[in-house]
Amino acid sequence: MKTAARIISLAIILVIIAISMLSTQAEVIVYIRGDANNDTVVSIKDVTTVQRVIAQLQEDPKGEIARRAGVTVKNRLSVSDATAIQAYLAEFENTYKIGKEVHYDPYELPIVFN
Repeated sequence: MKTAARIISLAIILVIIAISMLSTQAEVIVYIRGDANNDTVVSIKDVTTVQRVIAQLQEDPKGEIARRAGVTVKNRLSVSDATAIQAYLAEFENTYKIGKEVHYDPYELPIVFN
């Protein structure tokens, strides 16, 4: 009897682990770095979106615009981000990897180096 209960408990735990692994994989968000308005193209419209959020003419309550377009400091918007996107559009050196696809997993722990 105890063996059967242990097997059932183990099976339930394995099912829970499998479901949790599947659900966290579904949460990965894919976007283009620098694409503030999320139209899959980095353009001058993205610069305008960044400027509107900085000037508080457009809201970003969930921080999604900051995540996509906060290229100089992660998840924060500043005039430097608008300038970096403009430099990318003018085909200057792309030090912030603007225009590259990013896979963001909100459940992934950050790597901290000592």
